[in-house]
Amino acid sequence: MLLYLFYLIDLFTRRQKTRGATITRRLLKFGSVGALGTVTNLTIYSSLIFMNVNYNIASISAFMVAVTQNFTLNKRWTFSDHDRDIKNRFLKYLILNFLSFLLNLAILNLVIHYFGTDKLTQIVAQVLGIAGAMVTNFAGSHIVVFGTVGENNR
Repeated sequence: MLLYLFYLIDLFTRRQKTRGATITRRLLKFGSVGALGTVTNLTIYSSLIFMNVNYNIASISAFMVAVTQNFTLNKRWTFSDHDRDIKNRFLKYLILNFLSFLLNLAILNLVIHYFGTDKLTQIVAQVLGIAGAMVTNFAGSHIVVFGTVGENNR
């Protein structure tokens, strides 16, 4: 089902040819990849929380899996980057996402500090942290990590 959704977004956005449309297309694809990453993150995070793992450790673990998954999908699909220099791009992506993750952790800890440590609050805090980091991730990925890769393919 999720792959079908990605296919429909790709099909819809291929028709757009202008620079503004390219950014819109990338944003839609980035959002789709981010949604999948959020599901991955929250599944891992929630599982660890219910196994009584500390919420910061659970968040770090979920982040590492989701960021690797999202890099792969964004590199190939969102930004059409088929460059073999994966190490340099992944390092930039990891640094960018780590900075965003610090924002995520700050939001997570603030929400838990002010609203309590019950499991539902911890999960809601993680959702809010992910949402807070999304804008930074897209802007950084679009400008710094992948730059104008794939522009000529449109």
